[in-house]
Amino acid sequence: MNSSSNINKAERNKANYLAAKKAFNEKDIPACLGFYTTDHIVKSMPAEKGRQVIQHFFEQLHNTWGDLKINVEHVVAEDNWVMGRSIATAIHSQTVMGVAPSNKQITASFWDLHLFNEEGLIAETWNLIDNAAIMKQIGLL
Repeated sequence: MNSSSNINKAERNKANYLAAKKAFNEKDIPACLGFYTTDHIVKSMPAEKGRQVIQHFFEQLHNTWGDLKINVEHVVAEDNWVMGRSIATAIHSQTVMGVAPSNKQITASFWDLHLFNEEGLIAETWNLIDNAAIMKQIGLL
């Protein structure tokens, strides 16, 4: 495969990554899931294979943080890999980590790395959120 094909693949994967984030922010979980393979796996935690795992994760996030928005600050794509650095914001309106709602805005950095398949769908995901920042803002630290 020549380098221009790799560039085109990287640009396609980057566009799909950004479109998935847009659908997530719009709470359009079915559209968001359309960017994931049916046997997708989250590699940053023990998880079973299957799109239903990421679906449950997304639904849980939206149920816990009803107004959650992920603003992609930086994204890098190379071949089948896409890495993003984002800022997640939400109002602490539900009990989180045993802490009653404060109705304060919570902000945390979020990083994710995705391996795309040849069709441009996300096959594997690693993610990391600054949980210490969340814990500090809700009063646990």
